[in-house]
Amino acid sequence: MLRPTGKRALLLAFCCLAALALIITTTTVPNAAADFTGREILSVARIAHGGADYAGLQNVTVQASGFVNAAAFGGLAANPLGAMAEIKLRITDYQDKQMRRRLDVAPTAALGPGPTYLVFTGAQGGGMMFGNEFRVRETAVSRHWAMMGFDTLNRAIEGQLVSARQSDDGGDYVVEVKFNSEDTVRYWINKQSFLIDKITTRYRSQVLIEEQRSEYRRADCMMLPFHIMTRLQGQPFADLAIDSYDLKSNVPASRFTISATP
Repeated sequence: MLRPTGKRALLLAFCCLAALALIITTTTVPNAAADFTGREILSVARIAHGGADYAGLQNVTVQASGFVNAAAFGGLAANPLGAMAEIKLRITDYQDKQMRRRLDVAPTAALGPGPTYLVFTGAQGGGMMFGNEFRVRETAVSRHWAMMGFDTLNRAIEGQLVSARQSDDGGDYVVEVKFNSEDTVRYWINKQSFLIDKITTRYRSQVLIEEQRSEYRRADCMMLPFHIMTRLQGQPFADLAIDSYDLKSNVPASRFTISATP
């Protein structure tokens, strides 16, 4: 039997130690991301979306165009097919850090005369439909629409809202943010890019609004989606292409009132 020389014995011992170290590493040290808490995953997602710039957002104004389900406009005479039809619209979406939101619809012959816009004031929903003022008695949908805005992510990271990691879903981490016993928001965050793939809101444990986000591109110093598809209670609601983001202009508080049209 041949005995290894000193150099060969040293090399053999080194290889054995290296193999042992590899085994220990792969069996006892999990992937770091697998141990992230929900809040940590959201923090990394905010970095991916813009870091300090995203954290400092005060207002967002989005210009978009695309198809919206005609059922959203009730008895619109120009669309007798109702929920089977979709109207192509140009929309301006205003959001602020107080989680208020307003959706202005550009004038079009299909909508008839008078302004059309939807508002969540922070307490109630309403707006104008073809120049006629309306208010929403059940505010859950309006409230959840505002909860999908940019500041929910910031509030969860800053500890103002409770966040909890859920079971992963394919290529996404899933994190739930809880507002209260009835209202929650869930984020699907891409495991590779840490950008948001999907958001859903849940009212009394039932999905109310779902939003698919894709086609991320740089807007100012942030990475933001340029294609958004929305479903309301499981039904298609809007398919919008984002034309532009304005992340710097101030949105006056008067814009988030129901009756005013500033």
